[in-house]
Amino acid sequence: MFIPRQFAGNNVFLVKTKLYLASYALLLAPLFAQTGSPSIRILLPERTRLLQGQQVDLVLEVRNASAVTNLKVTAGSTDLTAKFDKPVAAQLDCDESTDWVVRANLQSFQDIGSLKLTVAATAGGTEVTDSREILVRPFAMPGGGAARRNVILFIGDAMGTAYRDAARLVSRSTLDANGKNAFREGFFDNLLEMDKMPVSGMSMTHGTDSIVPDSANTGTAWATGNKSFLNAVNTFTDGTDCRWRFTGAANAANLPALTDNPRIETLWEYLRRLYGYRTGIVTTADVTDATPAVQGSHTAFRQTKFEVARQYLENPMLGGRPAFDVILGGGADQFHPAARTDGRDLVKEFQSRGFRVVTTATELKTIAYGQPTLGLFKGSPSPAPASDRIRAAADAANNMDVAYDKLGLPRPASEPVANLGNYADQPMLDVMTAKAIEVLSSSFGQQPFVLMVEAASIDKQSHPNHAAGTIWDTIEMDKAIGVARSWAAKRPVRDTLIVATADHDQSMHIIGVSNTDDSEYLNKAKNQEVTFTTPAGVQAFTVYGDAYSNARAGLPFINASIGADNNRGRTGTPITFAPTSVAANPAASSYSTYFGSPAYPLDAKTGYPMNTAPAGGTLRRIAVGFRTGDHTGSSVPVTAEGTGAFLFTGYMDQTDIFFKMATALTGDTAEGDAFVEKVLLNSRYPQSIGK
Repeated sequence: MFIPRQFAGNNVFLVKTKLYLASYALLLAPLFAQTGSPSIRILLPERTRLLQGQQVDLVLEVRNASAVTNLKVTAGSTDLTAKFDKPVAAQLDCDESTDWVVRANLQSFQDIGSLKLTVAATAGGTEVTDSREILVRPFAMPGGGAARRNVILFIGDAMGTAYRDAARLVSRSTLDANGKNAFREGFFDNLLEMDKMPVSGMSMTHGTDSIVPDSANTGTAWATGNKSFLNAVNTFTDGTDCRWRFTGAANAANLPALTDNPRIETLWEYLRRLYGYRTGIVTTADVTDATPAVQGSHTAFRQTKFEVARQYLENPMLGGRPAFDVILGGGADQFHPAARTDGRDLVKEFQSRGFRVVTTATELKTIAYGQPTLGLFKGSPSPAPASDRIRAAADAANNMDVAYDKLGLPRPASEPVANLGNYADQPMLDVMTAKAIEVLSSSFGQQPFVLMVEAASIDKQSHPNHAAGTIWDTIEMDKAIGVARSWAAKRPVRDTLIVATADHDQSMHIIGVSNTDDSEYLNKAKNQEVTFTTPAGVQAFTVYGDAYSNARAGLPFINASIGADNNRGRTGTPITFAPTSVAANPAASSYSTYFGSPAYPLDAKTGYPMNTAPAGGTLRRIAVGFRTGDHTGSSVPVTAEGTGAFLFTGYMDQTDIFFKMATALTGDTAEGDAFVEKVLLNSRYPQSIGK
């Protein structure tokens, strides 16, 4: 079962689900426990894939044995036994059996190809064995004086196809001074920046234990090349997970069980450790949130944010050195001594390591090259630890405010009023991206870099079905992609791969257009309570006048394209005028599934579309609907540009993104790069209008 991030740590939620989760945990127990029978298990996935030299913890669990003797571990013809520590007694599976753990941390393999890892031992007088097939892929930096390459990975959190489509329809259906729409007769004058990237594919996002993933295990996939379980950050499951997983006991008391899982090195750590790469993360979330965390930390539970922040400073794969040269986003509380249970002031500790610290957009804009940078642009007024004591109490308050609110646009009636509080001077994502690239590319001579940029609130606004919030955040991400594309295009040589994708999808769909008047669309005072009885009890929600533009999950939305038989029950729409279809102009109805196109005024100052009608006019918005308030298991789009971009075509698993990025860095992409230049970008062949 997946515990949604908005409920993680919520005691009420956990108490209500305690009995169910306990039953679920019992169902999982056979995966590990073999009561009464000695066994040994290698804690690696069935399909483990590694880069040459990529570090991974080799961990063995021995169950139901009074002692462990005669241990032998081989990788192909190589004997690895001496690399393992002595067996340590452990209580696995939360039962009373006698168990053991044997570790060889931070191991790697140099031999390329399929490698069989085999373990044998005597467990309480019984011979036990296990094995795994590990595929080791080659990696070598280009030689002969060739320039090393950069990678910029953009993650739109939850940005499935509908989210990209919605951002395109809103930001590219704008009116000029003469009222001419940039989207006419089904074509766009100008597509999104991510649309203009020449190579595209689709990524499957399933995890090891669920078809619907979260941001931690999806991030683990692209960061390490291996799948993991829900909420896990660059770790694999182990026998002590029963102490906290599905029990509601993910807290400081069980921190050892949250952090003892086998770890695997990320591409960011790998390139920094072996090749001196500069590394960075940029996010509109808390910088210790799951998506940024997967680049440079290791924990079985994504909410151990104090530990994530510590590992940014003292990274275990890098001998205790900092994981990054640039960290930009929210999350100030996770670094603050008043919030942290260890009392450490990590901001000062970063400064002692040579980092400059910025806290506002104004400060960020003034920095020029120079030293590594920590930018923390959002926090709470009174930092304090949460009740679980593994993160700050004001968890959500540490995420940066969304683009829609930073732009000062009026929220639709069903969405919350903006409240930036003491953090009115937050940078937009394109500014953070530009500064991160500037620091990483210009501050350290000719050293290459790898950077992840996340638009986090596409997801965070989609969970409560805030359509305006999620769409404008997708537009904000696209502007950041434009910054990277422009920078890469100006390089004297082609040396940068840019990839734009999502960690997972959510349920938003485009369902038509809406002509709802602003007086209805923005009116919070006019609303209607809708209640209905289900086997789970009485369900209730409030419906506002923007419902024709945003059919939130649970709303029995009227289907205007089918007859009355499909419209039984409450319409739940407090709008003052009924849906109408005018023969002379079908697109003039308050809600239209098939007729009409959106048309948004453009704010010349910010470059963003506005969400209110021009003076004396009306605004035709897109209409979207949500089926749930959570993630889905749909595949997500991938687009790529630059060196090695051709690798990202077709259907792929999310773990492939790791290996494709790594391959692009080896320099062995000349033939594919030539194909992109000579064919995909050649005007001799058909080109999409708007690219």
